[in-house]
Amino acid sequence: MARVLVTGGAGFIGAAMAEHLRRTFPELMVRVLDLHPCPVQGVDSRVGSILDISHVSAALRGCDYVIHLAALLGVKRTDSQPMKCLHINVQGTLNVLEECVKNGVKKIVFASSSEVYGEQATQPISESSPLNPRSVYAVSKLTGEEYVRAYHQRYGLNYTIMRPFNVYGPRQVAEFVVPRFIKAVLSNKPPTIYDSGRQVRAFCYVDDAMHGIALALFTEGANGEVLNIGNPQEPISVRDLAYKVIALGHKQLEPVLVPFEQAGRSLERDREIFARIPDISKATRLIGYAPTVSLTEGLSRIMQHGQIEETRWEPLEWQAEHVPS
Repeated sequence: MARVLVTGGAGFIGAAMAEHLRRTFPELMVRVLDLHPCPVQGVDSRVGSILDISHVSAALRGCDYVIHLAALLGVKRTDSQPMKCLHINVQGTLNVLEECVKNGVKKIVFASSSEVYGEQATQPISESSPLNPRSVYAVSKLTGEEYVRAYHQRYGLNYTIMRPFNVYGPRQVAEFVVPRFIKAVLSNKPPTIYDSGRQVRAFCYVDDAMHGIALALFTEGANGEVLNIGNPQEPISVRDLAYKVIALGHKQLEPVLVPFEQAGRSLERDREIFARIPDISKATRLIGYAPTVSLTEGLSRIMQHGQIEETRWEPLEWQAEHVPS
């Protein structure tokens, strides 16, 4: 029986990944490494930190594949704690790579980020678009990519690098725009839009993103490649997204526009990305990736079940005990 380790597997993306693997590949043994137990039934949940090499070594023992998702996330969190961000996202990734080599792992899928592209002059954004990281988080992810390539060149470790674009879905915490809007509307409150709301995004439902990662993991033709994962079919402005959520909730509300400065988010103005739409043609060609969940369907699923996390607990990647202050 093949074994796969999912790091950061108790968070929004990680738990969804573990659940997808269990549902789609019942013959696969899924192991999770996180500071908190994974909520998915039927997985081998290991409690530990990617910053503790002994935890990583124990979790990786006997595993054939790794999906490395653990990372310090969030603009405010990474901006306010840049050294912690670099320590977790870079040193944590190095720990995982080192133990992959020692344990003879066949392949690692590394979750990078579309943030590495920064602002682009043209849309959609392909894997060959210039890289322009504008935050410490983006720099940490790009550094992780380079280390993954280095371990391939030096040790022959197979890899695929994924760059996800605006993934959303059930159990995502309310600090992100989709669950934040949904939470407000379900509470009969107007959604708050920072700045003008003209920023354009292409949102990808979590099930589609997890399917793409799984395809990359088990497709030999994806080895050594960088792949965008997202859904470019329905680009939408943040303002129009707010109105869409209001309409789906059958409410009579008007969004509230709040300047970044008034919201205490003045630093974000300088790094705001005003358009981010993925070109997924490479992923379609190499792994057969094709997202199927429309924005209306994805939003409706979340609103129907009200699956929004009110607060973010401190998962594996945000553990402070092994991190310099």
